[in-house]
Amino acid sequence: MPREKEAYRDNLARIDLFRVKESISGEVLNKTQVKLFLGIDKESKLITSLPFKNNYISIATLARELS
Repeated sequence: MPREKEAYRDNLARIDLFRVKESISGEVLNKTQVKLFLGIDKESKLITSLPFKNNYISIATLARELS
């Protein structure tokens, strides 16, 4: 069974703090929320490389991709 990457839990905790601060409920973020979390204001190569489905990404997937 593959191990999770070292930074996965830290990224997940940072995303959870962001969700609480921004009053976001649920287990998915949209592209606008991800850009706000990452501190970018336009469509970048990073955003286009993330595996969004219908403009949403789960917090677990985002944490894994950022690790």
